Amino acid sequence: MARGRKVNGEGTIFQRSSDGLWVGAAYVHTTSGEVKRRRVYGKTHEEARKKLVKLQADDQAGIPAPDRSYTVSEYLELWLDRVRVEKRATTHRGYESAVRLHIAPLIGGKRLDRLTGADVRQFLTRLRAKCLCCANGYDKHRAAKDQCCSAGRCCGRHPTVRQVQFVHAVLRNGLSNAERDELIMRNVAKLVVVPTPTYSVGKGLTVAQARALLDAAKNTRWHALYVTAATLGLRRGELLGLRWRDLDFEAATLDVVQTVQRVGGRLVVDATKTRASEATIPLPKVTRRALLAHRDRQAAERTEAGVLWQDHGLVFATKLGTPVEPRALNRDFSALRVRAGMPTVRLHDLRHTVVSLLLDLGTPPHVVQAIARHADLDVTMSIYAHTNLDAMRQALDAIDWQDEEGEA
Repeated sequence: MARGRKVNGEGTIFQRSSDGLWVGAAYVHTTSGEVKRRRVYGKTHEEARKKLVKLQADDQAGIPAPDRSYTVSEYLELWLDRVRVEKRATTHRGYESAVRLHIAPLIGGKRLDRLTGADVRQFLTRLRAKCLCCANGYDKHRAAKDQCCSAGRCCGRHPTVRQVQFVHAVLRNGLSNAERDELIMRNVAKLVVVPTPTYSVGKGLTVAQARALLDAAKNTRWHALYVTAATLGLRRGELLGLRWRDLDFEAATLDVVQTVQRVGGRLVVDATKTRASEATIPLPKVTRRALLAHRDRQAAERTEAGVLWQDHGLVFATKLGTPVEPRALNRDFSALRVRAGMPTVRLHDLRHTVVSLLLDLGTPPHVVQAIARHADLDVTMSIYAHTNLDAMRQALDAIDWQDEEGEA
């Protein structure tokens, strides 16, 4: 029996004369809320029919078709605008760099809705193989003697496992947003597994080393900062973002609420690293004494600066009251550790020192975790295990017996 007229909305399939592709077309709901004619393509009639059936089935299930086609780069640019508003400035900076330097050059031109797991795997393979210096022009501002790739001598500086993992995470997050926007049916980056890097845990200082470091910092304008770092385990950005109003000397507490970071060539006062980083911490007596002495020192600096003083309310500020450049603090600490005879110690090691000292004193691990504001107790305990190799060695050396011939 001859088939009658098509039912309204049934769709149609035809072969395109220009290239021989089969085209399926139907009116469906789109992400803009409008009903529009959308097409699918196949090399055969059957392939086009299956795609058309899926398009219509999704429409019946309430899954709208993308209103327009984006390339990966086009969509990620839109997504980064959201990240700029919703995330910390440092987070946006890292995401933007990953997109601009790695994702856009390699797969940015691909259609967002046609990206496959195979595309992502190929992208990561190419990412691992490329020389970062050659691809990103890292040596273009260096002296001629230090140039490699621009002078035709590839240095072979390939991305680390951590860098590859981060770039993959940025792509995965961006595609997750596209999935929520109903521009793609699934996040193909989730189908690709990347190796997990092994992180080295910094070694904290012993009590003697911490005391020697603080003794070397006495009578300097940053003595109170190093005392605060050694007793409370604040991060560099948290130390530089600390305000006087975050301190309550009567209640002996300190609130961690903001950081100072250099982002995109400018100093930015931003929220703390994570929500878990925001906390109220008890203020030890030794830290209170150092901070009160520092407040008197800053008052003298404020008087000396006069009208040039810019009041940002910061505990650790420049001699004009402005935020301190993080790299300037690094330079000061580099000179300090040399004076203390500990050239390999890092400023961040003071944060690890707090963990090991508190656990050595018998403080419950969950309390130490709260003070250090670690998101996971495993991080706290891994630092302690790394910093107490000597203690573990002494414990194992206590296992002693004599063999049958009387030799130890």
